Amino acid sequence: MKTVQVAEIISQGGRAGSAEAPDGSFSVKFTPLSAHDPRGVTPEHLFAAAYAACFHSAVLAHAERAHFKLVGSTITGRVSLNENNRGEYELGVELRASMPGLARKDAEHLLHEAHTTCPYSKAVRGNVNVTLTLD
Repeated sequence: MKTVQVAEIISQGGRAGSAEAPDGSFSVKFTPLSAHDPRGVTPEHLFAAAYAACFHSAVLAHAERAHFKLVGSTITGRVSLNENNRGEYELGVELRASMPGLARKDAEHLLHEAHTTCPYSKAVRGNVNVTLTLD
């Protein structure tokens, strides 16, 4: 296997701390979970952004192979942090796609194809509930 990309991030302080690249090219401060202030940045935001971007690239690659022209397509990633009945935390993911101008059956086909090849989908398969939605 050939390594294409390596991302390195240093976490300090966990969910109430920060994460940054060793070279300073990326830095984020996390906001502790609070029922009183649901705004702010959490690790789930970063996972949603990364998964949505990767999944969108997979959709675009499959569209190109199928000779579909996608203009203005978007993928919205929603990641939820859920507590199960044992008090353990689990993630849930919704990937919501918008593919203007594409027939619904073709768009659904692209979503399912992308879900088979996207590295994030492969990484969470069998462990995280992922819902694919088409606007």
